[in-house]
Amino acid sequence: MNEFINMKNKTGLLLFIFLFLACENELEKDSDTLITSSPKYETYNYSGFTKEEIYGFHKRIYEGGSWTEYGDLERYFYLNFSEIMNHSRILRSDKPKILEEMPRDDVKNFITPADLKKGGGLTLNDYVQQVEVNGIIIIHKGKIVFEGYPRMFPTDLHFNMIITQVFVSTSIAILEDKGLIDTSNPIDYYFKTLKGSGWEGVPVIDILSMSSGIDHVPLETYEKSFDPIIDLATATSSIPSGTEYQWSNADAMLLTLLVEKVSGITFREFLGQEIWRKIGSEYSAILGINTNGTSTSYADGLSTTLRDLARFGLAFTPSGRKNNHPIISDAHLSKIRNVNKNLKSKSRHSEEEIYKSYQWGAVYEDGDFYKGAHGGQGLYISPSKDLVIAFFGTSNTDRQRNQLDVISRKLSKSGLFDLE
Repeated sequence: MNEFINMKNKTGLLLFIFLFLACENELEKDSDTLITSSPKYETYNYSGFTKEEIYGFHKRIYEGGSWTEYGDLERYFYLNFSEIMNHSRILRSDKPKILEEMPRDDVKNFITPADLKKGGGLTLNDYVQQVEVNGIIIIHKGKIVFEGYPRMFPTDLHFNMIITQVFVSTSIAILEDKGLIDTSNPIDYYFKTLKGSGWEGVPVIDILSMSSGIDHVPLETYEKSFDPIIDLATATSSIPSGTEYQWSNADAMLLTLLVEKVSGITFREFLGQEIWRKIGSEYSAILGINTNGTSTSYADGLSTTLRDLARFGLAFTPSGRKNNHPIISDAHLSKIRNVNKNLKSKSRHSEEEIYKSYQWGAVYEDGDFYKGAHGGQGLYISPSKDLVIAFFGTSNTDRQRNQLDVISRKLSKSGLFDLE
């Protein structure tokens, strides 16, 4: 009897050990799925804002101060838009696109041009620490080769500002691909209210290249009116469309309303369905909303993580267009490069000729294109080199901003990213 009891105890003990080991292995298995290797980006020991800085910013805004004061006050606004302004959330993808990290020392140690206003001759890694850069990411052939966050956290949602305008033009191109918009049509073909206004007869393609010829349109009226197309109809024309580039937020406003008119849904809904979730966004974005419910896609625009902005850029490259139904079609890429030769100008930083097309601020002769924004934001894309460079910044109190737009062009032409 005792022998049976001992055997039973031994059996119980063995069963206990087996179950313990099984549970331990299961924990290890779960642990393996949760713990990943450390990201390979640089953080430069950034620690964020202090409590006093946060409260001080809100106090200043409450007392009527402006966020456009440059320096850290403005950077706080760029990184915390949702605390200050009305906004709507654009939900992230259910299947985020994995970005493989493959850091390259030759990119990190790239020497910046010597003739920059500040930081010339430094390595790229040193430049982003010493100049007004909040974050930067460089992706080549679908892999992250350099990434750094000197003045923001990687998970922060940062103001894109007018970079959002190329999300608008991409939305127009998607509707073109579906046969729902013909950009050779005049805008009053889609909005009868615009007949008799300065917009009458202006082709959509000229609005896409910011050459509508329309005089200044006051934003304040548009943002509060519950029939904003009527306010836009008060605009007058100063020169024939398609003859001269004129910076105008009104063009992007009208294109946003065109997306809504043709699609039958709000711009933020269209953006979420047709772009944001399809690029494999890792985080939800936020989009500024006016008093009348329209999107501030023409000015303040989106707030996103830097990686998600880069994921959008990837959609224009071979690495991001591998599937059978890419977001960016061959036709869209061709139309970006099929520039209006009347809109030629010299780059401010070189003797290169640049063009305006589909809301992109610079389209180069070699097919690269770029969109910049106030304070030092930028998105540079080279489809031929399978290259994306995205960055965020804030001008300092002397209104000096980074020159990553210049550096991006130099990087693209450096030979570091030439495809075999």
